Amino acid sequence: MDFSDILKEAVEKVDGAVAAMILASDGIPVQEFVSEKLIDLTGLGAEASAMIRDVGYAAENLGLGQAREFSIVSDTCGIIMRKINDDYYFSLVIKPEGNYGKGRYVLKTMIPRIEHEF
Repeated sequence: MDFSDILKEAVEKVDGAVAAMILASDGIPVQEFVSEKLIDLTGLGAEASAMIRDVGYAAENLGLGQAREFSIVSDTCGIIMRKINDDYYFSLVIKPEGNYGKGRYVLKTMIPRIEHEF
């Protein structure tokens, strides 16, 4: 399936969002949409697998159950990662001054629209 419309919609709905990507939990990118390049999404994919694994271990060790979402906010941008299922994640890259709350909401509401495709 082509997710380009969903990825573009996610970026357009969130003030400050510049890229969206679906990636496998092993970091392999499935598809991406970029309106402005703030970071290397290939690098994000490569680092994502380690982040997903580490966040999962931390949640498990703390007795929190499965981690469904996590984020990183830096000087350059913020990255919100939300689980589609055990094998895939939806990520949104937002400028530092962007609307992170809306970004989290948009990811949460878009995943039910695509999760049946995985």
